[in-house]
Amino acid sequence: MTLRSGNVKSISANVYRKFPELKGVIPSVTKQSIPNTKTLSKQNHTSTYLLTYKGVVSMPGGHTMHKIVRVMANNKGQVLKMTLSK
Repeated sequence: MTLRSGNVKSISANVYRKFPELKGVIPSVTKQSIPNTKTLSKQNHTSTYLLTYKGVVSMPGGHTMHKIVRVMANNKGQVLKMTLSK
């Protein structure tokens, strides 16, 4: 199962609400496969997706700062984890 564009839009809406300075940034999407902890068979893998939002924010005094938001989401578009790197 893949992450649909509608799911990416809803995840992006959550990111834009929390970080309005990144509004309009299109994320890069990477599929990651994590084995299910109950059984290690190759058939029971849970797919998660890493969405990376990169932007540049203006600071006082004419300086700029890079912001990177990484979002882990499942097949259904639910946000599992969101982290910010400055």
